[in-house]
Amino acid sequence: MKLVVLASFFISLGALFAQGPATMGVSEIRAGMKGHGRTVFQGGKIDRFEFEVVGVQKNAAPGRSRIMVRASGGPLADTGILAGMSGSPCYIDGKLIGALSTGIMFEKEPIGGITPIAEMLEQLKDIPDIAPSRTPLILPKLEPPKVLKSALLGQMLPFSEVMGDLDPQALPMALAGSPLGTEAQRFWAGWPVTFAAGPALSGGREEASPLEPGGMAAISLMQGDLDLTASGTITYVSGKRVLMFGHQLFNLGPVDLPLWSATVATTVSSYQSSFKLAMPVAPIGALRLDRNSGVAGILGAEARMVPMRLGLNLGGKRTLNFRFELMDHPVATAALAATAVAQTLDAHTRGLGFQSLSMQGNIKLAGHPAIQIENVIADLNPGRLAQYLGGMLQAICLNPFEKPVFEGISITIKAEERLDLTAIAGVRLLKARAKRGEVLPVLVTLQNIQGVRETATFNIQVPSSAAKGKATLMVGDGFSLMAADPDERAIETASMGDVVRILNGALRNNHAYALLVQVQPGAGLRGSRIEGIPPTVASLVGGDGASSDNRLQRRIVGRALLPLEREVRGLSQIEVEIE
Repeated sequence: MKLVVLASFFISLGALFAQGPATMGVSEIRAGMKGHGRTVFQGGKIDRFEFEVVGVQKNAAPGRSRIMVRASGGPLADTGILAGMSGSPCYIDGKLIGALSTGIMFEKEPIGGITPIAEMLEQLKDIPDIAPSRTPLILPKLEPPKVLKSALLGQMLPFSEVMGDLDPQALPMALAGSPLGTEAQRFWAGWPVTFAAGPALSGGREEASPLEPGGMAAISLMQGDLDLTASGTITYVSGKRVLMFGHQLFNLGPVDLPLWSATVATTVSSYQSSFKLAMPVAPIGALRLDRNSGVAGILGAEARMVPMRLGLNLGGKRTLNFRFELMDHPVATAALAATAVAQTLDAHTRGLGFQSLSMQGNIKLAGHPAIQIENVIADLNPGRLAQYLGGMLQAICLNPFEKPVFEGISITIKAEERLDLTAIAGVRLLKARAKRGEVLPVLVTLQNIQGVRETATFNIQVPSSAAKGKATLMVGDGFSLMAADPDERAIETASMGDVVRILNGALRNNHAYALLVQVQPGAGLRGSRIEGIPPTVASLVGGDGASSDNRLQRRIVGRALLPLEREVRGLSQIEVEIE
């Protein structure tokens, strides 16, 4: 039996609920008992529905129970339990027993599950008056150098690789809002979410439901020129504190997200899972706590989001400007930013023919230099550009040193209806030997998409510190060179400042580079390189966590840059003798 969650996406609660309605524990509930619940089926009016207890599911999860009920009233005979009813308070003999929180996919009658109120109170013990100044870092199930290297390759790590595989029984959260294209939905692969096929936009004239048990509310993950919200029902309100859902949003613990009043435009029947088509109406506060058995917020509070500006230049003919506000979270921020880029490009650039997209901008963090953004792609896949930005944000957000404080993300994308693509067609040297300290001329042949070739010259300095013997000259674009791993020394990061420095020094894909590489002895320990240790010791020391042989490592000893301002692809290598 597959259950689905029904949300369409410091004060002690003991003292808080002492003033609230009487409650009934799971041990008092028996099959056949009847009660009622409160929810919104249309507009902002709170309606009543009836239910009969089918039974209590003990140990639905370790130490957790679920009260199974058969509901009736309103449209439920036709729709079954609706996504968006999550949090609907349920009462027996005037006592609050919990919040309706689950339904059954493909159900033929309205049977659902109620999260016991005691479990909600247990997990939602403290609702902070002030947003946490430091949301705990989510340390990924991989080493920071892997996150960094992925960013330097212009790629995002998938959710499953960052956080591990989900529990196969995990219940997905339905998010409503701007319809997402195929490319944007790829960034959410592995996330415990599904996307509702309906808008979540407010025209400002809708009737908001009351801020009381049974009323409708929405939580905004992204707002502005693109909206993604999770909607559900209020379970309990006391003063400025509000409890909702009866299940997790993402079970992130302390959060800071905008909380909106909401209205229901209509209910949508579906054989798979019917849902409320809910729309946010006006901001009412901030969500501050996200736990397995529910979410909690503060009315009147203001959430802090990550501001993002995107300018889209359409071939110099006109410029469109977009603004977004993103959820500030170690894992979600990167996916939301990538989604904003992919959706914008999908809506405003061509899907067939020649096209080149160039991105420039910066990511501003409090207390650190701005991180520069620069990338060019020459194809019709906007996902590559979105992945590049998302990868940079993953490296920032998943750093193990400090929580980044975003001042803003600002990017400009220029779309040209031509193919700005250059391939590395060949490399040659005027001489096969080079002396230490001298300049080595390198001739590189470039070829565009029409087959026209041109020759450019690098002048690469051979350092006096280079070792005598063989070296490899590698010429290519930044991403191809990073994939070839020309420098096997461990990435040394001891602070957030190191992460910023590495990202700003990254090789780009709109330049050609010449790298002079030599193999040198050495091993790494805890991210630092140890020179000249005996082979017997080196065999026992782990380098960067990926190599089994740390006795010889490639090292970049010289480099040169050829700016081209178009996408470069290809990699050529040639041997050089250093004298």
